[in-house]
Amino acid sequence: MIKIAQEQPSAGIYSGERTIDGLVVMYKGAPLTKLLALDETSNDDFEWGYEGDSPARLAHALLLHRTGDPAVADAFSIRLMVQFVAKLDNEWEVREGQLDRLIEEIQQSTPALS
Repeated sequence: MIKIAQEQPSAGIYSGERTIDGLVVMYKGAPLTKLLALDETSNDDFEWGYEGDSPARLAHALLLHRTGDPAVADAFSIRLMVQFVAKLDNEWEVREGQLDRLIEEIQQSTPALS
């Protein structure tokens, strides 16, 4: 089980919105793409509100940013996409602690591979 840092009083908020210039995904006011050192055009690859490749990329980015572990992001991005990202509205916000709890639930409900 991957340990995730406890939520602090100054915990950050992830947010997404559809603007006239395209999709924007932020964390504490900074573009998630910059925080993950992704190409600026990667924001165009993020989507939400349905199941598909672009929402799966957003789920992967959220997991990678939150856990810092590419293996966790690879293992759980589809589940996070189905259970969370696909259900997001046009504009959304999620606190670190909420995302941490969801990640933990997904990890606990996924059978271990033997």
